[in-house]
Amino acid sequence: MTFSLLICNGEMPGTAVLRHLAVQARSIVCADGGANAARDADILPGTVIGDFDSITDETRKVFSARGVEMLRLERQDDTDFEKALKLLVERGCKRVVILGLTGKLLDHTLGNFSILLRYVDTLRVAMFDRDYRMDVLTSSGSFRSEPGDRVSVVPLRTARDVHYDGLQYPLDGEDLSFGDLEGTCNTALGERFEIRFSDGVLLLFRSLRAELYHDLRL
Repeated sequence: MTFSLLICNGEMPGTAVLRHLAVQARSIVCADGGANAARDADILPGTVIGDFDSITDETRKVFSARGVEMLRLERQDDTDFEKALKLLVERGCKRVVILGLTGKLLDHTLGNFSILLRYVDTLRVAMFDRDYRMDVLTSSGSFRSEPGDRVSVVPLRTARDVHYDGLQYPLDGEDLSFGDLEGTCNTALGERFEIRFSDGVLLLFRSLRAELYHDLRL
């Protein structure tokens, strides 16, 4: 499955996850300080983009010497994360896997999820941190699991007529929305579960296991 890898400046999953996804990616873009994590994992990106307030001088020197495209954009009307997303869209990307989007600063994490909402009609997005694979859902689907896996469903935009099958705590047609009803801390009952909804945007969290980054179709 063809995807671009975007490495941001938050908390990284394990090095094995980072390296596996980097090998599979058609292109690798780092958002500013995400380049430091790439260098630490011995990963060579194609492009580093941002205002360069987080990338270290040593990382800049190393990647510049190795021919990495260094796009320094000083504008402050968008974040380094959104600068990278805009670049990927301009280059025709349809699917992006994002690392380092969460953690460190809560305001940045919440802001990043808000930014994602502007791109859900343009990009198909999966994300990884130390604990979870996170998928942005704009339509119904069936998903891989193991019995006992932790599963959470968080509405990024109000989701209508939501149904769960294969989870310990089912839903049968309720709406999920911030401030009203969420779907956190559920449990998978078997090897697959299904989420159906008629409208909206959901963020699906699944306990991270090797198969969930080895096969992005799951």
